[in-house]
Order: sequence, then C-alpha cells, then structure tokens
Amino acid sequence: MRPHRSATILLLLLAAAGCRHAAPPGPLPQGWQTLVAAPRNFAALYRFSCCGHRDLVLTARAGDGRLSLSVAVPPGGTALAVWVAGEGGWVNRVKEGCREPLQKGVLPVSASSSLPLDARLVALLLTGLLPSGAREMPELPGWVEATTEGYLWRARVEGPEPHCTRVLVARAGDENPLLVVDIESPLGSASGVPSLPRALSLVAGSVKAELTLQAWQTSEAPSPPSWLSAPVCGAKP
Repeated sequence: MRPHRSATILLLLLAAAGCRHAAPPGPLPQGWQTLVAAPRNFAALYRFSCCGHRDLVLTARAGDGRLSLSVAVPPGGTALAVWVAGEGGWVNRVKEGCREPLQKGVLPVSASSSLPLDARLVALLLTGLLPSGAREMPELPGWVEATTEGYLWRARVEGPEPHCTRVLVARAGDENPLLVVDIESPLGSASGVPSLPRALSLVAGSVKAELTLQAWQTSEAPSPPSWLSAPVCGAKP
C-alpha cells in the first residue's frame, strides 16, 4: 500500500530540513489540544534578519484581528511599517511619505519581500498556538492539521510540554507549502500563553527571515497608526 501523498510530501520536507527534523516523528504529546486557543492581545519585540539585512528590530502588536508591525534599523529610523485590520491593510512607504494598499494574505517584511500570512496567522505563529479545528493526522504521527480561512495549516507538536516545532502553511487544496516555519527553544508559559516561542525561522520561496524574541507582554489591541493620514501613493493632489 502506497503512503498517503500528504504524508509523503511532509516526510520529504522533514528530510530536507536537517537532523533535527529527520528523525521519525513520535506520537503527539498528551494535552496537545491546549495549543488550540485564540491568541491573547500582545506586544512583542524581536531581533530580525531578512533579505540581506541583519540585526534589525521588529515590533509587533496584535489583537482583535488587527496587526501593527514595524521594522527599524538601529539606532533609529523606521524602514517599514504595516497595518492590517480585517480584510484590508496598508504599508507605509516611509521614504516616499505615502501609504500603499496591502494585498490580502500578504505581509511585507522589507521594501521588496513578503510572506504569505495574514494578521491572524501571524498572531498564532508568534504565540505558538494552533488554529481552531486542529486535528491529529493518523498518517503522520506527531502532526496536526487544520483548514482555516483558505489556508491548510500543518504543525509538528512535541512534548512533554506541548509545543510546535515546525509549521507548514499552504493554500487549501494544495499540498505544496507556501511557507515553512521552524520554531526553536520554546519558553515556559508567560501571562497564560503556553510554549511561547523564543525564535522562529521562516522560509517562503527565496525569502528567508529569522526572529529572536527580546520582550513579550499582553497589551491592549493595537490602535490605527498616525501614518494612516498620509496620502495614498500615486494619488493626484
């Protein structure tokens, strides 16, 4: 009997990822369902590397379906700012002094690079949680999957304290991942959030990004940034 096609693709991805993921997966840890939860509103600070740049500072605030994200080059100066709320969003083109509409399901991480994520998926990744409806994959022990908002989300969960170590995100109905995320060294529970990730490595095609957590706290949901009053790029006066 031939292996299920989904399991075959996942195993190939594991083998290509290096020793940490090459070992045969074990069973899901007891209590893994505790990761199926809505993220709390939070604010977080990360060291960020992407797209040929290192040691950037990324600030993220998320809550109530909204996401405010900014990337700065130390010691100061905003390189990129993004606002996502509901179905729409904006990118602040800082140098041009204008704002540009953001395509749904796309999160810019530099002036020319982006990741296939929306505000809700970003919140799940940064808090180490799983989407609603996540279910065990019998064909691949140790993995769970969920279909959410047009995405197929698959995650490797390890223990003894349940935590995600790898996430694959694809379009629903497509087995080829758009995004592969490795989650390293989970921290202990913080402010009621289980298995808060310390570091994340994200790969989407040729785009590679790394985040290392510096600070995290629960907070109010983000408010619309002041730069939303800037003119739309290319608009006639």
